[in-house]
Amino acid sequence: MHSQWYQSIDDLGAHRIEPLEGSPVDFSYGLLRAIERTLWGDVRVRYIAVEEGNVLLGFLPVYYGTNIEFMAAMPGPIQRAYAGLVEHLGLANAYRVAVAGSLISDRGYIPLLPGHDADAIVDLMIAAIDDLAAEQRLHLAFIKDVHQDFPQIGRFRRDDFVECYSLPTTRVDTHFASEKDYIASLTANGRSIVRRALKKAAQAFTVRYVSDYEDLIPRFFPLLRATYLKAQFKLEEPTPQFFAECAKIRDSELLLLEDGERIAGAFLLFWGRGQQQNKRIGIDYSDERSPLIYNALNLHSLLRAMERGIPLCYQGQTTYTPKIRIGGRLEDQFLFIKGYRFSVRLSLPLQRRWMMQYRAETIERAVKQGA
Repeated sequence: MHSQWYQSIDDLGAHRIEPLEGSPVDFSYGLLRAIERTLWGDVRVRYIAVEEGNVLLGFLPVYYGTNIEFMAAMPGPIQRAYAGLVEHLGLANAYRVAVAGSLISDRGYIPLLPGHDADAIVDLMIAAIDDLAAEQRLHLAFIKDVHQDFPQIGRFRRDDFVECYSLPTTRVDTHFASEKDYIASLTANGRSIVRRALKKAAQAFTVRYVSDYEDLIPRFFPLLRATYLKAQFKLEEPTPQFFAECAKIRDSELLLLEDGERIAGAFLLFWGRGQQQNKRIGIDYSDERSPLIYNALNLHSLLRAMERGIPLCYQGQTTYTPKIRIGGRLEDQFLFIKGYRFSVRLSLPLQRRWMMQYRAETIERAVKQGA
């Protein structure tokens, strides 16, 4: 068993990735290839692979550079201090950061081949990331959004990592045979919200699913941009070129909500091996019905999963209240952070305390209390 760096997902190959188990959408060949081909600025990616002979036992993308979004959920004073540092001293003083995991993951895992020593595989990956940090003179490294159910999560719970809660992901079970069965599974309030939203949306909009959506990018990308700018947590923002690459992925499509010729809302859907993930929603906020548009997009994405017989859907890491009301359950995810500079390590305990508020249990309690 040994570790090996690859420069491109194409060097690993789709056929070698396919047998691995983990988060099948976030770490699919097509989605990782789309991210790789549309990186910008000084961000680079390498793939740490663990192999036994020619057999791939596991791999993990590692993105590194200075223009990676890594502070979206950090305390405000730290965000402002860092922004001020870069603004006044220049980009040469920006932190060099590595992020291990998919940049747009909603269910962070490490893809592994069953039947092998998973602990040893993960340990080899950690050692390789340390080597990359020394080579690239990194300030810090993140193991991104490790899902609560990842069996080897304990390998990161060690003295040289600081464990923080990340934003939880939202799971919705979609194993229902019909829309009626799904609605019956909800609370009384949830049933009322869903029925009302679907009825109003049917009267106001047309729902359409598009598999070849590249030509539509100039029309729907401004809506995604508007949602990004409005968001409290500004996670990685894909470029228009990213969506052009995604349009080439067989198991993806664009959910559109249209009012005549106008696109009122858009939602990008990916699926594979029993899971669907809904990523990057866009809304026309000039429309006074924007809350209805948001709810309708979420609901129709779930109904689409049911149509396909997909039993499990993930709807992302933000805007929890409306998602919980339509059947969402929050699942914890964790960041494991390692500082390679003393000045960085000093701030990590503060970050850990701040991010305790992102526990799924804490957020669900706040939602029930009306927050």
